[in-house]
Amino acid sequence: MNFHIPWPLIIGSLKAENDTTEAQTLSEWIEHSEVNRFIYEEIIADEQLKDWLTTEKWHENDQHWNRVLTRIEPKLRMITMKRKSFMTLAAAAASLVLLLGTGFYFMYLKYERLNNVSLIGYTTVHSPRGQRTQITLPDSTKVWLNGGSTLQYATDYNTAERKVITEGEAFFEVKKNAEKPFFVLANEIKVKVYGTSFNVKAFPDENKIETTLVSGSLSVVSVAADGSEGQEILLLPNEKCIYERKAKVLSRQNDQTQPSVKKDTPTHVLTHVKIARNINTEAEKHWKDGKLIFRDEPFSDLAIKLERWFDVSIHFEDEKIRAYKFTGVFEKETINQAMEALKLSSQQSYSYEIVFRDIYLKTK
Repeated sequence: MNFHIPWPLIIGSLKAENDTTEAQTLSEWIEHSEVNRFIYEEIIADEQLKDWLTTEKWHENDQHWNRVLTRIEPKLRMITMKRKSFMTLAAAAASLVLLLGTGFYFMYLKYERLNNVSLIGYTTVHSPRGQRTQITLPDSTKVWLNGGSTLQYATDYNTAERKVITEGEAFFEVKKNAEKPFFVLANEIKVKVYGTSFNVKAFPDENKIETTLVSGSLSVVSVAADGSEGQEILLLPNEKCIYERKAKVLSRQNDQTQPSVKKDTPTHVLTHVKIARNINTEAEKHWKDGKLIFRDEPFSDLAIKLERWFDVSIHFEDEKIRAYKFTGVFEKETINQAMEALKLSSQQSYSYEIVFRDIYLKTK
């Protein structure tokens, strides 16, 4: 794919050297299409690329830029295909308006919403990798989305019920309403609350779905493919519920007492319950405030968090590095600073190379 990218204007913007006319021209280019906006966001999100642009160490045919294009072109094609599909659909709907009258006009309006972030009857909010996004729902419930996460809710939310669908990681501060419980559907689990703060982590590429209660009370049930629900588990503050997707096991961490479940609920799907009190919820509470907290975490797990936090891809060229463990907090660090801090704090010797958003790890 060939793109016209106004590099001098982008470089001038990064160096704060654009005059009013140049700034307006760049703004018009960005707003001209979804593709232009995506390319611009990819450029300014890449710290190393920005450094090279502002220090004149880069040119448009640079092999590293070609790598970036290789990485983002599939997303650009999806944007282009979506736009083309919408235009075809809109044209067909408009033709039906002329032929069959106003009844089809309303169908066209529904399809028109596909050009925005709303699905038919639903509003969808996506937080890109490397970003955190805050949403306030119509009932004043606050939701924070971690990078690579999505929230969806009906346009008639809070009319008859309060229900949202999530994928990825989300922190909720639910507005209390005893008459309308708040439901979160996260893949194979459903969370029910009335007014509380909690964290749900349900990334599609991870085996575990975690629900951590910070304050208030809530219940969690597993949901089968046919829509039937398992046994309802009640959580207390500072407790974590983990659903093992492969084993289809819903449990509290670290078994100490008998399970706490509601009576008169089905017993399928759920195989055992474990309880742990006084779970440290710092990591679940503070990622929304821009703090990535990790404790005695293997590099294999930490790498997944770093990829979403900084929008990078980490490659282990030596598999034994995956077992190296780290404890720390990242708040305002760049990916370069974070990788250097990990290397300096590690008791094991290894090296890393950053090529735009790809990071390669190997032992010396």
